[in-house]
Amino acid sequence: MRSKLTNILQVVVLVSGVLYITVGIMFYLSPLFVGSVYGLALAEDWFNQIKYDAFVAPLYFVARSFAAMVFSAGAAMVLPLFDPLRYRGLVYFTGVLFPAMASWVLIKNGLAFQHSLAVALGVMFLAVLVVTATALAITRKSARSGEE
Repeated sequence: MRSKLTNILQVVVLVSGVLYITVGIMFYLSPLFVGSVYGLALAEDWFNQIKYDAFVAPLYFVARSFAAMVFSAGAAMVLPLFDPLRYRGLVYFTGVLFPAMASWVLIKNGLAFQHSLAVALGVMFLAVLVVTATALAITRKSARSGEE
């Protein structure tokens, strides 16, 4: 039987995973939809402009591939639900390290260049970081003793 603290960690991991999957799929399938949600003005032929630009096209496709990676990280967040002790390292990487780096870059550059979408995504990653780090901290003692 799992403890209440482990259940809290599992809920945090599950919510983080669903959030990563949602953001990853939304941006991977339709960056235009993500832009419209945040009120960015995009021309109808924006993709035709992108694919012929030698600099922006690779950036666009790399960004979409990173969206696929975020989706994959979200899907991997299901693993700690089955064995929270074995996959604790995965939670540290996908719930603490990745959001720490992503939120810092997104918030810093979003504020510097006044991009509300970048700031919003940075705040989302920062929230994931804080909640996951808190859940890991409250389950640290039981994890060290090998309890679930």
